[in-house]
Amino acid sequence: MSQDLTDKVVLLGGASGGIGMEAARILLERGARVTLHYRSRPSALEQLAAQYGEDRVLLSKGDLTRRQDIAAIVSETVKRYGKLDAFISTVGTALRIRPFLDTTEETVDQTIAIELRSVIDAVRAVLPELIRNKGGRIVIVGSDSGKVGTSGESVSAACRGGAIAFAKSIAREYARHNVLANVVCPGPTDTGLWEDLVKNDEFGGKIGNAMVKAIPLRRTARPEEVAAAAVFLVSDGASFITGQAISVSGGLTMC
Repeated sequence: MSQDLTDKVVLLGGASGGIGMEAARILLERGARVTLHYRSRPSALEQLAAQYGEDRVLLSKGDLTRRQDIAAIVSETVKRYGKLDAFISTVGTALRIRPFLDTTEETVDQTIAIELRSVIDAVRAVLPELIRNKGGRIVIVGSDSGKVGTSGESVSAACRGGAIAFAKSIAREYARHNVLANVVCPGPTDTGLWEDLVKNDEFGGKIGNAMVKAIPLRRTARPEEVAAAAVFLVSDGASFITGQAISVSGGLTMC
């Protein structure tokens, strides 16, 4: 079945991150019209907008932890393109790995707001548009930590596990509306954030390097490998996949 996305409208949350940027490129290469959400770093996205034109790319600034920003981004997308076919979330925190008892309350609150609450609020905003469209896709890019836990990332793992359970519940509730919801669960991925973590933080480097050694393929994922899985799930080729948490981790987890 085709992965051509011509005439599909996709809202991509966190498009300026490493995985988000690769997802944006793949979506555009396959013909989609996209809203690229960013919070503070538009420069690389502006290059994509210049390359593909405003009829294919809408840049939308906002903070997905603010419900009014989410509502505005969804409204702007539908106003520009007339519909919404899919929502992909790639948002996450960029915090140091720390033992749970060394994690501040501020970090706990921030992690929950970004990695769980923003996902719930965004899905609440996009679902009515997907139903109005007679179906659509929701793809949350989370983490394998949501399946198995990770030392030093207890709060993030809790959020990622919550996002998996949330997506499965949405998949069950809204299947009758032809809304499919899935989660992509990467392991260690070669982004700038990962490089900073393992090189500039002693505890994070110890945990991170141990994780990479445990990967059967003996390397980190490339951002485009994770992004490709997310984009596949919004294509016609994934028309019978819903309620799944799919690991893209080189075999680090096999469940």
